[in-house]
Order: sequence, then structure tokens, then C-alpha cells
Amino acid sequence: MGLSKNFGSLQALKDLTLNVDTPQCIGILGPNGAGKTTLLKIITNILKPSEGKILVNGINVNQNPTKALEKIGALVEQPEFYPYLTGRDTMKFVARIKGMSVSESSDEIEKLGRITGITGYLDRKTGEYSRGMKQRLGLAVSMIGDPEIIILDEPTFGLDPRGMKEMRDILIALKEEKRRIILFSTHLISEAREVCDRVIIVDKGEIKFNEEISGMRGNKMRIRGDFNHVAKITGAKEITSKGNEITVEMNPGATRNSILRELMESGVEIDSVEGMDRMEEVYLSLVQ
Repeated sequence: MGLSKNFGSLQALKDLTLNVDTPQCIGILGPNGAGKTTLLKIITNILKPSEGKILVNGINVNQNPTKALEKIGALVEQPEFYPYLTGRDTMKFVARIKGMSVSESSDEIEKLGRITGITGYLDRKTGEYSRGMKQRLGLAVSMIGDPEIIILDEPTFGLDPRGMKEMRDILIALKEEKRRIILFSTHLISEAREVCDRVIIVDKGEIKFNEEISGMRGNKMRIRGDFNHVAKITGAKEITSKGNEITVEMNPGATRNSILRELMESGVEIDSVEGMDRMEEVYLSLVQ
């Protein structure tokens, strides 16, 4: 609430206020240097705010961090672990800190290993882990104790395309349980669109936009194919073309399927179809 953070003459956050009170997945979207990581570090008490405060279930993080953060799991920046410990040993250590018994922690480790896809790597030393496997282990560690809030700082950063997709699939599965708040930062519009219920755009330390994804659904789609002889499409309000690609703005009541069916019946060979929303347009208009 009213968060500001200064690093000397640089103001990283400027009077930023954010309220979250229901289970959902929220993406903090912004360019590098926007203040995303600084915000997450303040929420998790890694950094202290210059002004303002963070309340978790009404408890001030600065005044009582142990109590405030007991229901929070976090993965902030690139995770690193003791390289001589196995993934299982690392998770046992964290579970013990959180007060879990040996039997409870054993069951928890197996469950989280399955969820994050690291079961086959739990008994390997973390020094042998790839970057993607460290990200998975970091996510598993953040979920020990079934926290009400999970905070993730660019969880797909540095992963290859397969690793990015697998991490997103894990996040989507967690979101669909509708049991917890997931707050994660990203600089990828496509990632926010795919994973989140709500998007917050941050730039230069300020919240520029805060809206549910469902409110950003558009009535446009981008179609790639052979459009040499397409002049008109029933149900299309406007058609713009560029090479082998057209963008169709649909009339109210028109559907994507009806337009695609009409194109195919007219002999058009369609290569790909991409739904469009307002997110990219909004982002580019707000982020300088």
C-alpha cells in the first residue's frame, strides 16, 4: 500500500498500491527495469520499502515477517542451491524449517516432485541440474507447506521453448485449482495472456494498467494463408491484408468458425489462425 522504493536518486517504485484478496493468477507485466522484481522482493521482505507497507492477511511484513510470510512461497530471481545436496535433501531441509515432520515432508516431496516433474531427479545432486531443472526445483520448494500465496519472479526466464511450455503448463494447472493466489512477473505478453487471470502492467515503478484478461478479449483474428482471390467475408466488419496474412475484425454475432468455414469453402488454404486481444495494443500504448 503506497509503496515507494528509492536506490539513491533512482526511484524504482512510485506510490504503488495493489490489493489481492481472492485466489487467482496475476501477471506483473513490464519491460526490464520496470520495478517488477523490486516489488516482489519487498513483498517477500528481501528489500525494505522507502515508504508504504505490505500487509499479508492484515499482518505487516516489515513488523512481523515470520508471521506474515508463513503462508507465502516464493521463487525470486534465478534459484541456486547447495550443489552437494540432492533435490530431495534440499526439500527436506526447507520442510524441516517449516516445521513439518519426517513423514509429512516425505509425502510432500513425492507429491511436489510429481507436480513439477522432478521425481526422477530428486536423488541427484543439484550441482548436476540444468537451469530448467533448478527452476522446477525452485518452484517445488516454494510450494512446500501448501502456501496460500505463491510468488514467482520470471519463472520461465532462461528456459528453452520446451522448458517454457512445461513451466507454463504447471502454472496453469496450479491456477485451475483455484485454491491460492499466484503472483508472477514476466516481460512476455504471450506468457501473461496464456497463464493469467489478471494482468498488471508496470513501467517506471508505477502501475499503468490493472485488468482481468477476460475484459481484454478482442474481436479480431490474424489468418495466414493464400488470399489472392479473397475480396469479401460475410461477418467481417473490416479486413486488412499484408502479403499472405489478413487481419479480420468480426461483426457482432459473427464467430471465428463461421469465417474460417467461409474462407475454406471459397478455396483458401489456411496455414495458421491466431486470436487477437487488446493486450499488445494496451501494453505498447502505456510502456515507453
